This record gives sequence, structure tokens and C-alpha cells, in this order.
Amino acid sequence: MSRSTLPLRASLEYLRKLAKDRLAVLRHSDPNAQLADALLAVARDHGFSSWRALKAEVDRRQAAVASRFFDAIQKKDVDTVRALLQEDHTLIKARGPRHNASALHFACRDLEMTRVLLDAGADPNDDGDDTRVGVIGWATLIPARADDIPTDVVSLLLERGARHHIFSAMATGDLQTMRALVEQEPDVLERRLTTGHDGETPLQFAIAQNRLDILDVLIELGADLDATDSKGQTALEFALLRGHRAAADRLAAAGARPPKPSPAPAARHVTSREASSIQGATLVIGTDNVARTLDWYKSIGFTEEGRFPVEGPVVFWGRVTLGKAELTFDVREPKNPRGVSLLITTDRVRDLYEVLKSRALESSDVEFVETLHEPEHCGLEFRIRDPNGFTLRFLQQDAR
Repeated sequence: MSRSTLPLRASLEYLRKLAKDRLAVLRHSDPNAQLADALLAVARDHGFSSWRALKAEVDRRQAAVASRFFDAIQKKDVDTVRALLQEDHTLIKARGPRHNASALHFACRDLEMTRVLLDAGADPNDDGDDTRVGVIGWATLIPARADDIPTDVVSLLLERGARHHIFSAMATGDLQTMRALVEQEPDVLERRLTTGHDGETPLQFAIAQNRLDILDVLIELGADLDATDSKGQTALEFALLRGHRAAADRLAAAGARPPKPSPAPAARHVTSREASSIQGATLVIGTDNVARTLDWYKSIGFTEEGRFPVEGPVVFWGRVTLGKAELTFDVREPKNPRGVSLLITTDRVRDLYEVLKSRALESSDVEFVETLHEPEHCGLEFRIRDPNGFTLRFLQQDAR
């Protein structure tokens, strides 16, 4: 039998069908023929020494096409996305190289791209991503501020059948939907965000969004006031550490348990021991496209020192240097006058944190932007805000 050329858009599903058909033919002459024999025959028909080698080549081609597809989505290149879908409609079910997210997850900040993917059959309720908040969550929870939420995209998703969960309803300020969700399933009040969001409870999420009206509704609906996040913080401690005194007062009035005092009183200010641990400081700049920013800096002579993730359609963090100068870029920094922070590296981050945490719990002159946590790229970090709204980030890179 003559060998054929492997089609450019080869499908493993189709090749397996060929193998099943071949097995039926083989068994006419050899009743003991197995599927492995048929797979090998199909592989050799297409010029490969084994089915394994054939599959590896098909996987490589599909990965290359998927990479082009997700890259076009990031660049908002609608024409290329349409063309690729026309050539291979199975791309609509492809998952991104990070976060196990679909094309629609990555597109849901842009109305036209979202519409194209929905028209092609993308599932508006796809919640198979690692963050477990679904497409509606990516559209509503990722923006740093409520007024950054793409309301036109959210409206389109809902029009096409997307369903809110408790956090997306809260993010959009939809109190009516919140009440309906709790009425249908009271357990939604016990839902937590993933560890990437510190396992925040609905109460903590409302505080982080500075929505006292939502906080009042959650209290009214019976949310557990003393439930803790993945750091062991209750909503009251969460509010106190971030300087949300009004939220703390509401929680205390509703019967929330006060946080336990530190076993030993901490110093009222950073001592010389902590001060001597400070090793350096780096500006962190907010941007909506880290990869493009890194490319621009490299084009004028900077050296890229790192990015996270290393591969993938969306880069969250990156760092460049020029001589001894260093800049860091982060999509999670707000892109406004408060969107620049000072990164301070130290080898005593826990000591510094305990000092400032104790002070925040006792008074209102220290406000935490984010408590002690493990950032994706390395170490341990926490963030506070100065009286002018400028963010200070304290990082210990080699912390365990």
C-alpha cells in the first residue's frame, strides 16, 4: 500500500477511526490482530515508524496552531481568530497553556472577540479553569476596580446564557441576583475564592471591594461572621488590617468575634534590627500588558531578567534591568496615580509584618493593601499603603 502525506490539520480522532477500520481488514487475514497492529499500520501509511511518533507529530502541530490562536486572542486580532476557527473548529475547546482556561476566558475583556468566540460555540459557563470562577469570574473579578469591569462583555455573556455566581454578582453590585442565589442555595455564602485570592470569603470580598451595601446584605442573609480565609483571618481581622473601620464596626455590631491579641506586645515602630534588614527597593509599575511592555523596554536596551508565567498568552509579572537600574511590571497593580509602588526587599519579612500588623489592629494609621502571602514568582510578601495612597511592598525572596 502506498504511503500518503500526513494532512496539515491531521486529527487524532480521524486517525484512530482509520485504525479501527484497518483492524477490521486485518482480522480478515489474521483473526488475532490487535488494535496496536492497526495503529502501527496507519502510522506507517503516513511515513512514521510508530503510532507514538505519529501522535507526537500531530500533538506538536496542534500545539503550534493553538499557540497562534491564543496569541491572536491576546493581540485582539479578530480576523486571524476567525480564520483559524474556520480551518479547525476544535480550537474553540482548546485550553490555554496556563490556568487551564479556554479561549473565552482570555477574550472576555474585549466585546468583539467575545462575540466571535460565542458565535463559534464557546461555552459562556465554562468553569473548568484553575481559578474555578469561570468565564463570568474572569470578566468581573480580574479587573482591579469595579469601574474597570467590561459591562458590555458581561451583558453579552448573560444574554448568551452565562450564570452569575455569588462573587461575580457581588463584583457587579447586583444585589438582586445575590439574594436570588442565596435563596436558591444558601450554601453559596460558604463559597471561597481559590488560594490565588487567599481563599477569601464573600464577606472579605465585599470589604476588599469597599462595598458596605453588599456587606450589609451578606450580614442580613446570614453569612458566617467568623469564617476564615486560607490565612486564618476572619472578616473582622481582614477589615481591621486594611483600615476599613466602617466595615469593622458593622461586623462587630453584628456579633463578629474580635481577633486574638498578639501573645507579646510588638514595638510601635520598626526598630534598628528590622531597619538593618532592608536590602533594596524597586519600583513596580502597573500595566495592562506586561509582555508588550517588556518587549518595548528590551527594544531600547534593557535586559529582561524574568517573567511569570514564562510561557503563555498572558504574562502577569516581569522585570528588566539597565546597568544597576531595575523596574518591575505587574498587571495586578492599578493603572492610575496609585499604580506605582515601592518594592522593598528584606530578609526579615515576618518580623516586619508582625510589627505593622499589630499596629494596624490597634490603630488606623497603618493600612494593609495585602497581608503576608506567597506571590506566584517567589518568597513572602505583604503590602501597606502610606498616607498619600502610595503602596509599599515588603518582599523576602528566599523565605520558606
